[in-house]
Amino acid sequence: MLLGRNIRLHCLFAGLAALLIIAGFIGYAFSSRAAGGWVGGGSVIGLILGSIAGLIIGFELLLWPRKRLRRKKLGPTRVWLAAHLWLGLATGPLAFIHAGFRFGGTFTSCLMWLLIFVLVSGVYGWIMQIVIPRWMLGNLPSETITAQIDDVSVQNSLDARRMLTVAYGPKPEGLTKLTNLNENSLSFKGIRTTRDSESGDYQQIVVGAVQRRGPQRGRSAIDTSIEVDPADARMIWNEYASVIDPFLLRKIPGLAIPAQGTGLAKLRTRQTTLDFFTLLRESCSPSSTTILRRLEELCEQRRQFDVQRKAQMWLHAWIAVHASASILLGILLVTHIILAIRYL
Repeated sequence: MLLGRNIRLHCLFAGLAALLIIAGFIGYAFSSRAAGGWVGGGSVIGLILGSIAGLIIGFELLLWPRKRLRRKKLGPTRVWLAAHLWLGLATGPLAFIHAGFRFGGTFTSCLMWLLIFVLVSGVYGWIMQIVIPRWMLGNLPSETITAQIDDVSVQNSLDARRMLTVAYGPKPEGLTKLTNLNENSLSFKGIRTTRDSESGDYQQIVVGAVQRRGPQRGRSAIDTSIEVDPADARMIWNEYASVIDPFLLRKIPGLAIPAQGTGLAKLRTRQTTLDFFTLLRESCSPSSTTILRRLEELCEQRRQFDVQRKAQMWLHAWIAVHASASILLGILLVTHIILAIRYL
């Protein structure tokens, strides 16, 4: 929910929240002046402001069931979110004025601090929803659907293996074994496995795609007319099987990767990857440049997938904390109302 979008809608609810706070402060000031001292939450103005804050909190808690009832025409989501943001922020000042600018006893202090925590976590989440998507747009050109990162990574591994097989022939004997990617080991929801009736080869199709941004779009293709040096075959296959392929498939559930450990450190950062492929290009003939460039692109894409996962975690993890604290706040608020009614 970007503030830049629907600015008039946000201004409407921000103005309403400011109006409630200003009106509440003025009403409290007049009531305190008439009473000859600071009035508390049991005063008329205190009860009014407390009721308004309580009703707003109740409205805030309706956002979750509203998401479950999307098919019901309960108003546009952008209206609910704008109201949730600005009216929610108004509950803090209203509750503080309601309490007479005091935290009170142990229970009311816990209630106030919990309210502050809910507001801070909500503002944090709002900022994350503004900052992280913009950062991802500028820094992760190979972004894909987060739930299909494993699927795309498997497909990239299959593409790389086919490319090396076309260029250099099958993997030489005696090298590190490749991770088994036949139809028995693949259990990903985004992959559909088919078998060619004539050749008997397995073909995997990924449901979903990698979003490519920038001047180069689509996948780089190898020109089969280029004559490659057979002497490069064993070296490139060896580095692919022991370092590159395990890097592309790491942290994917259900895959038993034969080679993991020290070799992956060569691709841990962008600089180490650059050094790795620079050394590999210097050790091979110029005819392998296109192939090595494609492998380097796949490694960079896989690294961006890892960053994307972390960014998505920061983007969504706060929701569980915010929602849990909000539910606890609602329970304590109901308890506070019951106790207040008993003592009136």
